[in-house]
Amino acid sequence: MASSIRSQVVPADARLDTIFSHFYCVQNPLDARAVPQKLLPTYERLLVVNFGPPIPLSNGQEPSVIELVGILGPLQHMLHYELPPGADLIVVNFTLDGFHRLQTQFLADHPAANDDAASEGLREAFQSVREQIVSLSSADRLAFISDYILLNTAPIGEATHALLESIPYFAESARDPIKVLAENQGVSTRSIQLRFRAHLGYSAKELARFLRFKKLLRQLCQSPGDPVNWMTYVDQFGYHDQSHLIKDFQHFLGLSPRRFLRESARGQVCFSRSGNHY
Repeated sequence: MASSIRSQVVPADARLDTIFSHFYCVQNPLDARAVPQKLLPTYERLLVVNFGPPIPLSNGQEPSVIELVGILGPLQHMLHYELPPGADLIVVNFTLDGFHRLQTQFLADHPAANDDAASEGLREAFQSVREQIVSLSSADRLAFISDYILLNTAPIGEATHALLESIPYFAESARDPIKVLAENQGVSTRSIQLRFRAHLGYSAKELARFLRFKKLLRQLCQSPGDPVNWMTYVDQFGYHDQSHLIKDFQHFLGLSPRRFLRESARGQVCFSRSGNHY
């Protein structure tokens, strides 16, 4: 039975591409069956605005449900979720330190709040946004959310510029990007790690590991059904050996490489669209 899901990816406009990379809009008709989905890790924050029935999900921890608005991530492991009949949601895929800047502005506007209170406050703020746009067309919903995020996000600062400048180093697998960054900026590798953890929610080392794995997955999926020489990928992507490569599949996906290929071939695994920066 063919899936009846309707989905659309809408890139962020130029004003917003250092805050979020894209919207993902998806609907499942009322007369359709519930559809289980798996989203590969993105290492990004996701804002989910739900206009339909509750969305059950799990990322390897306790199962949860998104009723109206959910804030997820950084998404470091496979996300399992289900689109019930009547599903209608918008997902905002934050990039770089976009969510951190949104949270920073909230804390500036609410000096008594801490980080936990800021996350809950943002969720409540977007519930109010949802109430204002529930009856609008899809295009008008996206325009409203874009304007709201732009108005309520701290301006791009020195830390964001540093992150932008660091991205090319992570595309180079021949050298350790953290050491190169530390040398070029005249700081310790620990300073680089702390900067990433403060602004992104994870370390530069974790990002480097994930981006290597992401490139491996995209390479694998370019030739679906072809025989796979795993040692070629071990050499190409700088793994120590095949067991090292398998360890990353288990870490990020909870799957063996061969099971990933089977599920990907059946259309059971979704890639998030890459942004303009990585």
